[in-house]
Order: sequence, then structure tokens, then C-alpha cells
Amino acid sequence: MNKKMRLLLVTYLIFILSAGIVVPVLAEPSYVEEINKKQTETQNVQEELEALDKDLEVIVEEYNLARLELQKTQQRLRDTRIRLSHAENKLDGQRETLNQRASNIYKNGDITFVEFLLDIKDFNDLITTIDFLRRIGEQDADLVYKFQRSKENIETLEAELEKLQSEQVQNKEKIEAKKKEVERTITGRNNRLKNLSDETKELMQKEEEREAREQAELIRQIESNLGDINVDVEPGTIVSTALLYLGVPYVWGGETPKGFDCSGLVKYVFAQHNINLPHHSASQFNLGDPISAGSLKPADAVFFGNPVHHVGIYIGSGRFIHAPQTGDVVKITPLNERNDYAGARRYGNS
Repeated sequence: MNKKMRLLLVTYLIFILSAGIVVPVLAEPSYVEEINKKQTETQNVQEELEALDKDLEVIVEEYNLARLELQKTQQRLRDTRIRLSHAENKLDGQRETLNQRASNIYKNGDITFVEFLLDIKDFNDLITTIDFLRRIGEQDADLVYKFQRSKENIETLEAELEKLQSEQVQNKEKIEAKKKEVERTITGRNNRLKNLSDETKELMQKEEEREAREQAELIRQIESNLGDINVDVEPGTIVSTALLYLGVPYVWGGETPKGFDCSGLVKYVFAQHNINLPHHSASQFNLGDPISAGSLKPADAVFFGNPVHHVGIYIGSGRFIHAPQTGDVVKITPLNERNDYAGARRYGNS
């Protein structure tokens, strides 16, 4: 029985019990009308919240992408500044050599070709002298050429630096805009929850409690290796690492045990196994080896949405662990509960 059907059944039972009547074979028309009304309201609210959560998934991952782009720009800025520093040091050295050369010529006077000729004693001496003069000229010309190239290189690096700094400002503005969009969506979702009727709130609370009991029982079975649940919890595996964070609250943009979003959880878990992934589900999807649905193994990353905006870690037995949405916690969910499966990736020897 899926979540919507369970909600409808609970709605019906609570209404009957709160009315203090025995479940009738044929309900009075007014009761039937009221039950249908509450069923419809609960179902509409559930669908509305699911749509909001999906929108939020997309926006959060757009925020993560903007933050990732900013991090890349900041790293390029650091690298460019290092290159610029090296180029400036090299230019200073070449400038000093040229200055010294010019100073020596000025102080000592340049040795003329005629003076060299007066000291020549034979033909071999002549050849040696001409070659010496030629090499002095080549060295000076080479120094001037290298100086000019270094100067041009610095000018290019400075222009690149200015461009990167401009990109950084734009990326920061993009992050702030996405952050505000996420916060607006969460505020809208919370306001919608506040405005629900007491009956609907009670139904949703009972459904959450039922799901929590199911999750606790599932974890107990995994830890005890009961039934047909085939999940590898052997210490040192990626799955066993992921299971350590069950119950950690969802925090958008989070990538630590204080709170995770979907791609933050995957990034953090794989990092502990020396596999470095970006904090962005679509970027994670573009890495690793594609895996068909029929070849899934525990520790494969599973992705959802088109474009991709959600990710989790497959643990076996048709289930995956993930950080689902605002107000929820890291949990285990059957793959077939989502109808937007996009594919899977395997990283390294995971």
C-alpha cells in the first residue's frame, strides 16, 4: 500500500473514531461527503508538499552548483596569483641583469671592434674574437627578448586576474540570489503547514510516526541481518559508513554530520573512502562509471530527476540511503518510491 492510500485509510479511521460511531457497512450520505472531503484535502496537501519539496531539491542543487563554481573561481584566483608572483620575480631578475649590463657598459665604456682588431695576432685569433663579439650581442638580445616576454606574460596574468575577480563577484551574487530563493520556498512550505486544519495535521503526524516506526524496524533488521534484507554492514564499507548518519537532520547546503543535504551526504561519505566528489548531484552524475539498474551494487550512487537534482547511496535489497528534504532526516527509502530515477554511477573500486 503506497503512502497516499495509507493516508486516505487513516483519514477515514480517524474520522469514524472521532465521531464515536461504529464503522458502518453503508455510511450516511453526510458522513460519506465529510470523509471524502477530508480525504481529498489530505491528498491535495500531500501532493502540494511533494511538489514544493521537489522544487526545493532543484533550487538547493542550483545553489550548490553556484557555490561550487565560486570555489573553482577562488582556486583559479589563488593559482593565478601564485603564477603572477613567480612571473614578477622572474621579471625582476631579468630587469636587474639588464640594468647591470647597461651600468657596466656606461662605467667601463663599450669595447669597440677596432680595439679587438688591434690585439689580433693571427687568423685564428680573428675568428675567436668575432665569435666572442657575436655571442655578447646574442646574449644581450636574448635578455631583452626574455624581459619583453615576461612583461607580456604579467600583463596577460593581470588581465586574467581581473576577469576572475569579476567572475567571483558575479558568483557571489548568484549564490545570494539562490540562497534567498531557497529561503522563500522553505518559508512558503512552513506557512502552508501552519495553515493546515487540525485534522489534517493530526493525520500527517500519525503518518510520520508510522514511517518512523517502519524505519526503526528496518534498521533493526539490517543490523540483525534478519529476513531477506541483504545489506552489507561490515565495518570499513561505504554502506556501513553511510548507515552511521541515519537520523542526521536535513540541512540544505550541509555537508557535515551536523546536517546534510542529498549531495552533501554523498560527498561526505565517499570522502572518508578517499573518493573526492563535488557537492552537487548533477556534477556527481557526470563522474564515475554508468551502471544499469539491473547491475546495481551496494555503494553505487543513485540519481533522480531530469535534470538530475537528487542523489543517494544504494545499500542493496532495492533500497538507498539519502538526505530527503527539509524537515526530514537521513533515512533509508525503497528505490521504487520515486518515479524519477535517472541512473547510477560507480566510483573507483566502490
